[in-house]
Amino acid sequence: MRYYIIQIFFSFVFFSCETGNLPPVAKLSAFPPVGDTSILFEFNANGSEDDRNYAIGLVYRWDLDGDEVWDTDYTHYKTMTYRYLKPGNYTISVEVKDLDGLVSIARDSVEVFGENLDIDTLYDSRDGNNYRIVKIMGLWWMAENIRYGTLIPSDREQTNNDTVERYRFYRKDMRDTVGGIYRWFEAMNYQIKDPKGICPAGWHIPTNVEFERLFKSFPIQYTLQYYGKDGLSKLDLDLNNYGERWEDGYFWENPLQGSLWSSSFKNVENRHWPYIVEFGNQFSTFNSTFYDCTGPENNCHTTRYQSVRCIRNN
Repeated sequence: MRYYIIQIFFSFVFFSCETGNLPPVAKLSAFPPVGDTSILFEFNANGSEDDRNYAIGLVYRWDLDGDEVWDTDYTHYKTMTYRYLKPGNYTISVEVKDLDGLVSIARDSVEVFGENLDIDTLYDSRDGNNYRIVKIMGLWWMAENIRYGTLIPSDREQTNNDTVERYRFYRKDMRDTVGGIYRWFEAMNYQIKDPKGICPAGWHIPTNVEFERLFKSFPIQYTLQYYGKDGLSKLDLDLNNYGERWEDGYFWENPLQGSLWSSSFKNVENRHWPYIVEFGNQFSTFNSTFYDCTGPENNCHTTRYQSVRCIRNN
């Protein structure tokens, strides 16, 4: 009899758990997780569900700025978009309610950057050039491509001599937006283990790791916008144009891709493979790839010449 009573009790508890109404399960995702004040963030509660009600019966209300005050009434809208006018870290909450009035809450967060105000000027005493520089994640970057060196015609090769030589990419509108264009060994001043290259004293050509740190701070779609021309970072990477010199002396303009030299390289069978950092709107990608610089150093494959940005030493 005692065993029978216990069996009935647990059967009742199990049956009650099976048949009792449970609150909905709220789910929330934010995209992008990091962005700036110029973009719309999207918040999605589409994965929310309930044990008894169809998803169409659920209603949602939103707190978009983390002040614990609901910014909307209950609606059937499962997604929200919002633009933050001030930088900061924001917690987003969505409360999901079913037809029986039971609720649950899900939260996510975003980090919002504003306009970069850390802007200064670098004076290059070697030739009198001034460059706008910006501070990003604690590091000072040139916000312009370097223009250092003696300008030479495009049909003449850059060589290892006592003079830094540069090409200029001539746009049809005659504006020099690319800066100097260099062979990798020329950019490195033929000292391939010294990242200073042709940069001013106290500065160096960014390493592959430094470029990756820069580009991986945002989802790539927003990296291109934030760091691109007139972006809020003020870094002004020209994502719509770069110059590339082929071995016949012809400069090619790619309107959908940007590219810069890195000071990093890989040694393969005593040949140096420098990193090229590629970024652009064509594929919404960032790549940091080896470039096969076959042959001895003095006769390196000369089909790739790039622009250079410098970064200040820590």
